[in-house]
Amino acid sequence: MSYLFTKEINDWNSWGAVYQSIEDFRPLIQEIFVRERLMGAEDISHLTPGTNAVFKAGSYVIKIFAPTSSGMNTDQDYKAERSAMQRAIDQGVRTPNIVAASKINDKYEFKYIIMDFIEGQSAGDAINGFTVEQKRDFVGKLQEDMVKLNTLPDEEVSRDVIIERAIHNDRWKVVSPELRKQIEHFLNHYELGTCIHVHGDLTGDNVLIDSKDQVYIIDFADSSVAPVEYEYPGIVFELFQSDVETVHEFIKCRNLKYSEFIDLLFAGTLLHDFGANFVKSIYEKHTGKGIGEMSNISEFKELIHTHLMPDFKCT
Repeated sequence: MSYLFTKEINDWNSWGAVYQSIEDFRPLIQEIFVRERLMGAEDISHLTPGTNAVFKAGSYVIKIFAPTSSGMNTDQDYKAERSAMQRAIDQGVRTPNIVAASKINDKYEFKYIIMDFIEGQSAGDAINGFTVEQKRDFVGKLQEDMVKLNTLPDEEVSRDVIIERAIHNDRWKVVSPELRKQIEHFLNHYELGTCIHVHGDLTGDNVLIDSKDQVYIIDFADSSVAPVEYEYPGIVFELFQSDVETVHEFIKCRNLKYSEFIDLLFAGTLLHDFGANFVKSIYEKHTGKGIGEMSNISEFKELIHTHLMPDFKCT
């Protein structure tokens, strides 16, 4: 039997070797577009890589989720992204319209979402050239979108589930066993606030600014339910690139004192699915040491203050 997709996917590495290949996905995309009665499959190009296979095809973006043979349960990502995108649209947040969402059975079962392509600049890049006034305006728009996005879920989520997920996150294997014990101790004694819907990945690539200075939010695959501080690491470290003026405006918008925000940012990083990545990157950049040399997690908190957001106060 012949297949449209011919490569072997038997683990995460084999998926990683092919998921950005236009040529390997072209026949599959063309068939999907025929079934969905869409034009543009003859013009496929790359977009910023993520976990899944994402391409621009004509005036659309198609995201093809990794099959179960990759070793990842991306079914949850597919469901989360569909529901979170629709929720955002319903709440009035600018985000791509969902054109189609379904699956195709080929060599593997591939779930996919097709959405409108948004022509815009990465907010992470744009901020570098912003004046203080532009930064203030952008932060205000982001704040408005967060208020719309961060709504209460229909069903209450267990605090224990959120804490356990963070403690047992495999990404923390990059730190020493002693540091993992410290993180576990902190999280077990951390008092979670109200849990809400969070985007979970408000980074520079996932927040776009179009030619009319309108803000769009994309890529909802990491959406979940968590306290609002879960949003902060991606915003500060990735979207704002730790820019002092932008962070200052954000703290004011959130109506927080500086010390309160540092505490929330620290806790949000330890709770975050990619918290270990943030800690490793920041520690190694600002100390010149390997992450395995960090002896106390409080060192990370100090780095946030001394290297990333120094010498400003917010009352």
